[in-house]
Amino acid sequence: MVVRQKQEPLVYERTLGMSVMEGKGFYYPNDAVISSNGKIYVLNRSLEARGSGRGMRVTICDSSDEFHGDFGQFGEGPGQFMWPSAICEGPGQNIYVADEHLHKIMMFSADGLFLKEWGQLGSEIGQLDSPSGIAFNSVGELFVSDTYNNRIQVFSFSGDYLRSLSSDAKLNLPWRLNFDSSDHLYVADWGNDRICKYDPDGNFMSSFGKTGGGEGEFLHPADVVVDDAGRMFVCDWGNERIQVIDANGQFLQMNLGQSDLSPWATNFLNINVEEGQAREKSDLHKKDIKFANPDDRHEISSHIEEYFWSPMALSLTEDGYLYVIESNRHRIQIFKTVT
Repeated sequence: MVVRQKQEPLVYERTLGMSVMEGKGFYYPNDAVISSNGKIYVLNRSLEARGSGRGMRVTICDSSDEFHGDFGQFGEGPGQFMWPSAICEGPGQNIYVADEHLHKIMMFSADGLFLKEWGQLGSEIGQLDSPSGIAFNSVGELFVSDTYNNRIQVFSFSGDYLRSLSSDAKLNLPWRLNFDSSDHLYVADWGNDRICKYDPDGNFMSSFGKTGGGEGEFLHPADVVVDDAGRMFVCDWGNERIQVIDANGQFLQMNLGQSDLSPWATNFLNINVEEGQAREKSDLHKKDIKFANPDDRHEISSHIEEYFWSPMALSLTEDGYLYVIESNRHRIQIFKTVT
């Protein structure tokens, strides 16, 4: 559903994925990266951290719905996950994963072979406390949202501490972060309900947004990506929506989600006939529901299938496709960005 659009920067294309605890599918995905090798690496957080960790893995697929396997293992050892929080691609097509419970960054090959890790709980230089966002700049430096330390730290691709960004922005639980084509850094400042922008030298420049549910307002934004026109696509997590604002912070569009069934899900329902028949009898698009709180976006989204329900992260491809990673419905909604 598109709401009060003044332009149309986002046009829905299709959906990828379905709920599967093992193998071909996703299980509470919370981040993804579209690699330069054409594959999509989807980080599945799962909800089984207190049990076996089943479903916690990185799924490898592509935009043509091909499944290329998965990797990752639940545990506290080297290369294992306890509460994986972010994923990105680094130099050499290596894949980096942050774990906010184990306070570490892990490096894997493109095939999922564990290479190395670093990180230690603490607030001293180079230490981490619940890292929840990672991104590389154009010269191969890794920027980390050191969330509970309310700061951004910079490391080499191999884990050597380099520096920290200016504290002028007074970040409050920074979440994900990304760069534009000119190496300006954008941070989803989760606790302050805003987006912060830094110059290529790490100096705080400006911020966009304020607390609320209106146009250009945010409630705990989880991620932000930026196109070549300077438009910011914001994962407005607390409001269960995506917003688009221009380079000056002016509102352009909000989108509540428009998903239909993915090819994976369609194939599953065709094979599992009884489940497919039960689905046909259901009305998953009904909107005239007597909600307990009609102003609660979380409650509304949980009942209407096409809507975003816990959008967690965004990825923007070079050819202008926006991938919205949606945790509670185990899928990715794909939009074409229009200039």
